[in-house]
Amino acid sequence: MRVILEIKGKIPSFKNNKMVIAKSPQGKPLERPLLITKPEYQKAMEEIVRSFVFQLQSVLPTGAERIWTANSLRSAIASWLPADDCWTALPEIAIKGVRCDPGGEGATVIIEKI
Repeated sequence: MRVILEIKGKIPSFKNNKMVIAKSPQGKPLERPLLITKPEYQKAMEEIVRSFVFQLQSVLPTGAERIWTANSLRSAIASWLPADDCWTALPEIAIKGVRCDPGGEGATVIIEKI
């Protein structure tokens, strides 16, 4: 089985968009400041993950006589993935980068059993 996931459009750089939180919501200084991704970028990442989940759900078979429940759906998606990301579970990975015009950023992830 082969699954192709795609995300297209402006994708922000999560690596270089952090902020330091030094005070609690009540205004008191924190003992240790927190380094977090900016909220607008967190939201963008959640939308990308949601898009991948919807794409994975769309490739699962459903029929008129049976509708997947949420737990079964999660189990089916998880069963396609290796239990671990170690080299024995993922013996091969290929990454290809291509230049694009601004706004044309994206990714195509192909998952197939070797």
